[in-house]
Amino acid sequence: MKLKLLYIIFLIILVNPSFGQTGILIPHKGIEGIPIVIDSTEISEVIKLYGNDYLLTEKSSANKYRYEKLGLTFETDPYDKNLIVRSISIESPFKAKTKNGITLNESSMKDVLDAFNSKGCFTSASEAWSSQNGISFYIRKDPNEKGYNTNEKIYKIELSNNGEFGIPSIVNFEFNNQPIQSKLDDLIAILDSKNFDFEKLNEFWEKEKLTENKTYGFEKRTAFNRLIENGLIQESIEITMSSGHYELNIIRSDDHLIYLKLTESFEQKPPLVERLENQEFKNADFEIYTFGTFCGFAGTPPLTCIDMLEYVKSKNHKKLTEWLYSINPELSVYGYIGLDFLKRREIKIHKNELDRMNQLEQSEIQLNTCQGCIYGVTERIKDVLEKENLDGMYKSFKKFNWL
Repeated sequence: MKLKLLYIIFLIILVNPSFGQTGILIPHKGIEGIPIVIDSTEISEVIKLYGNDYLLTEKSSANKYRYEKLGLTFETDPYDKNLIVRSISIESPFKAKTKNGITLNESSMKDVLDAFNSKGCFTSASEAWSSQNGISFYIRKDPNEKGYNTNEKIYKIELSNNGEFGIPSIVNFEFNNQPIQSKLDDLIAILDSKNFDFEKLNEFWEKEKLTENKTYGFEKRTAFNRLIENGLIQESIEITMSSGHYELNIIRSDDHLIYLKLTESFEQKPPLVERLENQEFKNADFEIYTFGTFCGFAGTPPLTCIDMLEYVKSKNHKKLTEWLYSINPELSVYGYIGLDFLKRREIKIHKNELDRMNQLEQSEIQLNTCQGCIYGVTERIKDVLEKENLDGMYKSFKKFNWL
């Protein structure tokens, strides 16, 4: 029993230089004599070494394991599957110094700036710090003062393997996708359920709203919620989970599902879920298009607009008429504009088509539009189809050789 106790005491002294020893700090690596290596050691090994007497602070940017009695804080990336130690912060009562003689709680910031031939510090409300290659030195400052006193003693030193401009290291980083996949699976199960229930979907949104500002937080944003033809309601939802981005398109009639589609944004992959509940709309195009003329930084028409202009150039009356009658608001408006352009080129438009065009001229339906670099703006169909707007579109498209 005595031998076991002596062994434990020996182990504590061996791994904790605060017991009368001064730890030598090695930038990019760690503390001499302590077997915890930045960008290599997992936090589970730290806990095995020092135990569970730590304070854990969890944020979306970093998780910090603070051993206050030791004066050591170990930081991990919350999205790292293996939770590898990315930095080590050293404060009192730990005793530490660098190989070039900067000593914790003894050296001043002036000593640091002289030693590294630096000219100044970064500041926050309560701190000033000097970041060197793999190591940063901190002093406290008066939050009511703009400047800082370089004669202040260094109260904290942080070791890391950060790149230029403080970008965290990704050495041995493996993204942990499991929490995202788990939430996505829960959502898919609701969307794909045989007996789809809007109430269950709303309960899911409410539950996940609580995680919005946490690690792996789930952020839901409604891009638009609009009434379209046949008394249908279309809701376009954007979902963000860390690096995952998804789009959910829902068409309903009151509380009855008509159609839904969940896709991964920016990825040319099959939908994660797609279902049509009413065969009356089996030929309907419920895709989400952007209506606009010259969008984005480059000022180019959206892809569907370019298709419309090609149909005008090739005098594809049939396709433009098909779009004119579409239940999809953006397609119907592009069909209208295309036929209006054909009419300006002395191509006959039939009476039934003119009747449909007149109907759209009175429509209060909102379009998903872009205005320059701003996407997601909604405008009424009746406002977009005013004669002055149509004249301006035609002239602009001709001027920039799109027609």
